[in-house]
Amino acid sequence: MKKFFRVIDTGCLSAAENMALDEAMLEAKAEGLIPDTIRFLSFKPHAALVGQFQTVEKEIRKDYCRENGIDINRRITGGGALYWGTSDIGWEIFSAREGRFGVSKVEEYYRIFCGAVASGLGNFGVNASFRPRNDIEVGGRKISGSGGTSSGDAFLFQGTLLVDLNIEFMLRSLRVPVEKLNYSEVNSLKDRITWLSREAGYLPSRDEIIDGLLKGFTGSLDIGVYRSELTEKEKSLASSKLKYFGSRKHVHKIKDKKSQYYLKSIIKSHKSVIKCSANIDIKRGMLKNLYFTGDFFVYPKRAIFDLEARLKNISIKDGCAAGAVMDFFKRYPRSISGVTPEELIEVLESCIAKTGLKKYGIPLKYFNDIYLIHSGFSDKNRIDFLLLPYCAKLPECEFRHSQGCSFCGKCSIGDAIKLSKKYGIEYMTIVSYEHLYETLLDLKKKGIKYYAGCCCEAFYNKHKQDFEKVDLPGILLNIDSTTCYDLGKEEDAYRGKFEGFTNIKLDLAEKIFKLMT
Repeated sequence: MKKFFRVIDTGCLSAAENMALDEAMLEAKAEGLIPDTIRFLSFKPHAALVGQFQTVEKEIRKDYCRENGIDINRRITGGGALYWGTSDIGWEIFSAREGRFGVSKVEEYYRIFCGAVASGLGNFGVNASFRPRNDIEVGGRKISGSGGTSSGDAFLFQGTLLVDLNIEFMLRSLRVPVEKLNYSEVNSLKDRITWLSREAGYLPSRDEIIDGLLKGFTGSLDIGVYRSELTEKEKSLASSKLKYFGSRKHVHKIKDKKSQYYLKSIIKSHKSVIKCSANIDIKRGMLKNLYFTGDFFVYPKRAIFDLEARLKNISIKDGCAAGAVMDFFKRYPRSISGVTPEELIEVLESCIAKTGLKKYGIPLKYFNDIYLIHSGFSDKNRIDFLLLPYCAKLPECEFRHSQGCSFCGKCSIGDAIKLSKKYGIEYMTIVSYEHLYETLLDLKKKGIKYYAGCCCEAFYNKHKQDFEKVDLPGILLNIDSTTCYDLGKEEDAYRGKFEGFTNIKLDLAEKIFKLMT
C-alpha cells in the first residue's frame, strides 16, 4: 500500500523561527504526534547558518552579516556553514527510522533523498544528480547540499536548493577563503556552485519549484502526498523553543576552540601555479573541505570539483589524503591538464604539514604567515640573519631606502631591530628586488646557513621560485597592513619606489626567534 506524506510550506521565516520549528517537528514526530511530513521553507531576512558542531567565529563573518542584515544562527543538523538567500528553498523529510525509508546505513539517506530532488529538478530541464557524500550537482557544480539528524525513532533529513543566488553575499558572509584571492580565483570558486534560475534559464515561481520537487519525491520514493498545515501542537512547541533558538546560548553554544582553520599553500611547477586552501580540524585530524585553484586547465571542468568532494571529511593521517588523490586519478587519468597527481598531493600535504606548527607553540592564527624555503619547520634550524622590508619604514623616513634607523617608535622596524639584537641576529633592510636577490647570493657565499625575512604573501607567491633558486634555507614571515600587491603597485615595489606602509608581525617574529636561535 502506498505511503502518504503530509506536505507543508511554511514560507519565509526568520532563522530562529525555522530552527525552532525543525526541532519542534522532529520532537513531535518522535512522539508519534504527526504523520510523515515533507516541509518546504525559506528565510527572511537572508541568513548564514553554521552546522550543529561548528563555531560561528570560524565559519561566519559576523561583522559583514550584521552590516548587511544577514541573520546568524545554528542548525540542529551537522555539516558545513550555509548562506540562505530569501529566494532559496529548503526541503525537509520527517519520518521514522524504521519506517518507509529504513536503511542500514545513514549514507543511504543521502542517496535516496538527494536522488529524488535531482529527479524533481529535471522538471525544469535541469540535468541534476546525486554526488557523494551529500551534494546534488549539475555539470559538476553544487546546487543543493544536505544533512540530517535524529531523535528517538524519528529522523530529519534536509537540503538547501539554491534558486537565485547572490553569490557576493555568500562569499562574504561565510568564511570562504577569498580575501586575498585574485579575480580569476574568485571566479574559480564561483564555478563550484550553481543555482536553479541559472540552469533553467528563467526563475520559476515558488509554487512551480515546490510542485516540481514534489514530482521528484513522489516518483522516486513511490509515495503519495497531500497538502496540509502545521498542527497546534507543532506551533505550540515551536513557540516555546523560539526564545532559545534566538539566543546567544544557542547560536554560540560551540565555543571557538581554535582547532579549525583554512591553511593555505602554493607550488609552482614548470607548467602551472597550484594553490590549495584546506579547512582542517587539527584536533580531530580531519580534512573538512578544500579548494584547489590556479592557472591549470581541467577536462572535464567538473573533475577538480569531484576531487574536492572526494577529499571532504577524510583523515589527514597516514597518507589518507594522498591515497584519495591517487585513487581519483586512477578513475580520471587525463582529467587535469598540466597538473600531475603528485603536484596536487604536494600542495595539499604542504597545507597538512602546517598543522605540525602546533607542537612548537605557534598560535593557529599565524599558521598561514610562515613560509619555508628549502626547509621544514624545526627548532634545529638556527637563524643567522634577518632581512627587513623597506616598506615597513615610514614613507617620510630618511632611512626608507637605506640602512639605518632612528628608533623613533613610529614604525615596527626599530622594534624588529631590537629583537634581532636581543637574539644575536644580524639584520639588513632590503630596498628592492635586485637588492634582495644579490643579498641572498651574498649570504650563501659568506656561509650563512639559515636566514629569516619579512614579506607579504603576494610577494612570496610571486617570487617563491626565485627564493628557492638561490638554494639557501630560510623562513619568511608575513607582514601586516595593505601591501603593494593589494594596491596594484608591485612594479613600484620591485624598483623600491612603493610609497605604502606595512608592519612587521613582531609577536610572531619573537616566537620564531625564541625557537630558532
